Amino acid sequence: MLLSEEKKLSPKSITVYPSTAMRIACPYCGVKGIIKREYEPQKAFNISCPKCKQLIEIHLNKRTFYRKKVKIEALYQIRGTNCPPKKGHILDISTGGLNFGCYKIEPKHGKIGNFVSLTFTLPPREEPIKVEGEIVRILDETDKTITMGLKFKDIGEFEETQIGYFLKV
Repeated sequence: MLLSEEKKLSPKSITVYPSTAMRIACPYCGVKGIIKREYEPQKAFNISCPKCKQLIEIHLNKRTFYRKKVKIEALYQIRGTNCPPKKGHILDISTGGLNFGCYKIEPKHGKIGNFVSLTFTLPPREEPIKVEGEIVRILDETDKTITMGLKFKDIGEFEETQIGYFLKV
């Protein structure tokens, strides 16, 4: 490579909720602004920063529910197994579901579509919350661990209220 050649880098990206007026901050120079559109965008797009002229990729957050990063210990059990409950960790949570990490489970149990029962407490309360979630994605897998995306199924009013309160704190 010649010294005069510029190294081409991928543009930095930011993620926003789709709207007709999206607040952003340039990931290069920090200048803040609002992207105004007549209609909400339906897919990712690029813009150039008005100050530093760098290219920025704008990705759209399509999540329906606010998600909070946490590390909360939980007991889990895969539906249809006779194994006793085991310990794992909730990695993030929303009123629609959560991401859950644990030691690797048998491949036949850690499949999309299987159901997992969870019991945990959310600070500051000490009352246990019991929920059931469907495995909707396998997010990460190593030799020893697995991270699963779970979507809540038939969540009770008490559980939904407690999770909603926890997310607001």
